[in-house]
Amino acid sequence: MFSTLSESDVTDDLPGVLEQIKNEPERSLLRTHLNETPYWVYSPVSQTMANEYEQILFRSRHIVQHSCWLASESGDLQQIKLEDNHGRVVSANLGNSNSLQGVLCKFKFIGPASLEIGLQTTADLNKYILMSERRQSFLEGVLYLMIGMVAVAAFMTRSALFVSYGFWLFASLRLVALSEGWDHTIFGFELKSEPLMRARMLALAMYFSSTVLIVTQLFENIRRESWLGVLRALQCACFILLALAIFSPYRAFLELLWPMSLVAAFAVAWVVVQNFLEKRDRVAIYYLAAMLISLAGAVAEVLSAWFDQRFLVQYVNSASVTVLASVMTGVALAEFLRKAQRQQQLAAQEIREAHERLENVFDIAPSAMFTCTRQGQLIHFNKQFTDLFLNQDGVPTLDFLQPQRLAALFNFLEQPGKSVRRELPVVVSEGQTRWYELVVSRDHRELVGVVADFTARKDRELALHFQATHDELTGALNRRGLQNIIHKRLNGQAANFTFFCVDIRHFSRLISAYGLAIADQLLQAFYTELYRHMNAHGEISRMHFDQFAVMIQQNDSGRAEEAFNAFLHRLDSVPFQFEGRSIQVSALATLVFQSAVDNVLDVMETVEMSMRESKLKAKRVSNIERVVFEQNQTRRLLDQSRTIRRLDDQKLPAGLTLAWQPILAMNDHNGPLYVEALLRIKDETGKLGSAGFLLEACERAGRTAFLDSWVLSRSLDFLNQNATQLKKLSVLSINVSPGSLNDETFLQDSLALIKAHQQHASKLCLEITEVGSVINLQAVQAFIEKVRGLGVRIALDDFGAGYSNFRYAMDLHADVIKIDGSIVKNICQSTESHAVVTAIVGLAHDLGCKCVAEWVEDLHTLRELKELGVDYAQGYLVSPAVECEHFLNLNSTLELMPDQGRARMIQDALASVSG
Repeated sequence: MFSTLSESDVTDDLPGVLEQIKNEPERSLLRTHLNETPYWVYSPVSQTMANEYEQILFRSRHIVQHSCWLASESGDLQQIKLEDNHGRVVSANLGNSNSLQGVLCKFKFIGPASLEIGLQTTADLNKYILMSERRQSFLEGVLYLMIGMVAVAAFMTRSALFVSYGFWLFASLRLVALSEGWDHTIFGFELKSEPLMRARMLALAMYFSSTVLIVTQLFENIRRESWLGVLRALQCACFILLALAIFSPYRAFLELLWPMSLVAAFAVAWVVVQNFLEKRDRVAIYYLAAMLISLAGAVAEVLSAWFDQRFLVQYVNSASVTVLASVMTGVALAEFLRKAQRQQQLAAQEIREAHERLENVFDIAPSAMFTCTRQGQLIHFNKQFTDLFLNQDGVPTLDFLQPQRLAALFNFLEQPGKSVRRELPVVVSEGQTRWYELVVSRDHRELVGVVADFTARKDRELALHFQATHDELTGALNRRGLQNIIHKRLNGQAANFTFFCVDIRHFSRLISAYGLAIADQLLQAFYTELYRHMNAHGEISRMHFDQFAVMIQQNDSGRAEEAFNAFLHRLDSVPFQFEGRSIQVSALATLVFQSAVDNVLDVMETVEMSMRESKLKAKRVSNIERVVFEQNQTRRLLDQSRTIRRLDDQKLPAGLTLAWQPILAMNDHNGPLYVEALLRIKDETGKLGSAGFLLEACERAGRTAFLDSWVLSRSLDFLNQNATQLKKLSVLSINVSPGSLNDETFLQDSLALIKAHQQHASKLCLEITEVGSVINLQAVQAFIEKVRGLGVRIALDDFGAGYSNFRYAMDLHADVIKIDGSIVKNICQSTESHAVVTAIVGLAHDLGCKCVAEWVEDLHTLRELKELGVDYAQGYLVSPAVECEHFLNLNSTLELMPDQGRARMIQDALASVSG
């Protein structure tokens, strides 16, 4: 029995500690519970007991520092030296003491320490130490022998499993040494306090990690997807424990190790049991037995410590348990390897059987088969190979089967198991090309090949490819074929292109006049003539049923243009003859010169847009006409094409904005404001530029509805945001194209948008352009009636430019008629223009409409229009279109003019007419 006192409770010097600790209750066992504070220990020992037993023993494997004193009956304290003995025992000799009363010691522990104190004779102590040394020697010898054998096996087999098992054995040996109390040495070297703690932590982390590695390699079920999270967690735990073993304190390491080990033990046990239940695998049985042995050893130590009985640990102790568990784990590994070897034997047997079957097939196979060395020398070949590819001397007849070519193939296939397939054309003696398919694969020493004649299949493939890329009637390239050629020329980088295009005019009339059969013959003859002149200069394709295009070779534009002119002259001078009929063809030639283009789509669309544009530019004054598009013109067409594609993705050009152009009231220029909303492009400097290309692109692509909806929406939003600053604004005129009016969705969306901003509807005026292009006039009339009911005005734009404008003015009940600028600008020089304007003004006033004159650019025109009774003037004389913000808080249209001198001149001109 002994008394204990924590260092934190000590308040006096050494004699005071002795008196203080004597008053503490006695105990038979001290447990520190990971507390690293030093403890004072006092054991009362009489002189009689000291003479009888001679030695006092302190049993603990976690003592790192110790000091001890003998306390006599007179109160004197004599310091003595403690001996570190084998097997968790620290002892002191009491034989030389006089009038001994007790022993006072100070110990420092690290880890889950416990302390027991006992008395023993020197002979019994030496006997105990000898037994411990023998156990250590036996256990180290057995485990080191196993580690050595495993290391040899790992070196010979290059197996990660043996390496893991070797580390596991070494970690097990260190844990047994920790349990038995002789882990303070390793390979004969004494470990001091701090290195000893690191060695213990590393041993525990190594045991944990090697166990996880062994289980991962032994049981494949842990690698399933359902166990993947658990496996990753265990692997992360291994790295964490190894890091903590190097850098953390011992206590923190143990506090994390215990819960992690408990969870890992349950996971490993479940993996092993699951494997056993699924496969009835003996590997699982043996490994489970090893786990149960380890568990039995732990339970025996717990029971022995709990009931203070030593008979269990005499038979089931750390040494015996470690040896048995190591043996059973080794048996599990041996069984695992035996199964793996058995599987390899079965696989080898299957390979031999497959090889035998392959040899049988090799001899009777209809394909020519062979094997050769890495130098290309033939080893084996079947009858088909002999008959087809060897001469009488046994030498291959085809070039690709020569040794040097086969050796090159062997080296090309860098790794065993790789294969390659090649299609090889061979020109036979009669000029015909035959196609052979060569499939080869290599192993470490040989090349295995199969040769097949697939000429018939290749001919069919080429025929199908020709049909897919060529026009069936003429044999010219079709669109897909031309795109393939363009793609090859681009080759990942931009290139210049030149196209000579030709369009047979009025081809539908030729079909009606002569029939389809003659029309087909005409196309064939036309292509034949084009091919005769242009085949040497480029690729000929049929773009549409009556259009052909020649993609000129690079650096050949000059000679190609001469040949093309000769072709056009041939068309103009010599008619085609069919069944006694003479047919003179009228053609439109389009020469397209493109600057650097980097994709097929841009090339094709530029050519097609150029051909459409040339039809609009053609004057139709001769049988053969030429239209040339230089690089700057094709660049403009390409920009339009890209703009159209952006519109398809609901993307507008950068800098697109709205600008307002003022419309001057002739009779009250200080009255309410009248403006027209126009599209403009703002550049980086803030300058407004024309958006004509965008309008043109939208008209070509049928995307005007999208653009008109954007204008209407932005205009209404601006009115809503600046209502108080636009009180002087009376009319905001917005253009609506015929393409938008033909779109039912646009009409519905516009009506809904105007209703949503009904408070501003009375300021809106919808300008309808090219009314003659409206398809469903009744739907447009219904739309107009609905928006007019909301207060919206209707204007007819470009009035006088078409013959049907007068009828539409009556049918649509327009509020405003805008006279076309091409008539207005010549009013002072042309009596015809003057008469037309006079008639339009009279008609407008008779119908109750206001009249607006466009393109007013000088004072003479302004005075003449005022005299004719025109109500409003619009043009550069008044002001170009400016940003909408300029109209905020504006009182008069003339205030917008930066040159107030010109404003006074306009006022004087208007006043002179009224006077």
